[in-house]
Amino acid sequence: MTKILVIDDDPLFTKSTTAILTAHGYEVDTAQNGDAGLAKMREQLPDLVLLDVMMGWVLEGVSVSRTMMDQRELRRIPIIMVTSIRSTEYLGVFPQDEYLHIDSWLDKPFSPAKLIAEVEATLSRHQQYADLS
Repeated sequence: MTKILVIDDDPLFTKSTTAILTAHGYEVDTAQNGDAGLAKMREQLPDLVLLDVMMGWVLEGVSVSRTMMDQRELRRIPIIMVTSIRSTEYLGVFPQDEYLHIDSWLDKPFSPAKLIAEVEATLSRHQQYADLS
């Protein structure tokens, strides 16, 4: 079964996202912040991470993605960044001129169909890449 880790500090978001994903056959675990998410990844590697940008601090999710990129055992895990930062006053602090270890992007709020489509597309692209290496 495909394992997805949802890292987000909004309990309502994690609960609803977990319900949508489990209804589509995914195994889901959650973490409320970046440190907890990284710890869970090290315990059991997920197949995909849904990662919020703004949690305890504005760019916490970006920091988590950078940590994942720097650690050999975590860098191959695909990341879908989920956020509402584009509709906040913090948009200007989001890095625009550097590489981010992100496979896809979803702006909150999004529909269940959009979430599932993006998860399936990201997992498919990741599998095709893995098959080539």
